[in-house]
Amino acid sequence: VLYKGGNDRYTTDRGTDYAPGAVPVAKDWDDGDKECGGGLHFCAHPLATRQFFTATRYVACRVRVSDMRAPKIGDEYPSKIKARGCCGPTVEVDQNGKPI
Repeated sequence: VLYKGGNDRYTTDRGTDYAPGAVPVAKDWDDGDKECGGGLHFCAHPLATRQFFTATRYVACRVRVSDMRAPKIGDEYPSKIKARGCCGPTVEVDQNGKPI
């Protein structure tokens, strides 16, 4: 389970819908080739998402390990985890990861 921070509409400036119940998947997945772009970006804790977006809402996202690009030595943003997308519906959580 990874986390995404979004605005009151559960989106970010990129426009992907992370509303509770959504199953977002990147249309531009690059098989984890690059650190940025070519996928969706998540963090291991809801508060860590604030490094990338001033969030007002948070969701928990189930992501398959096989669909992830884990941070690598030398990455500029080691707290960011890129993935192809979610493998189940998102669930709203508070800033500590507790389901709402």
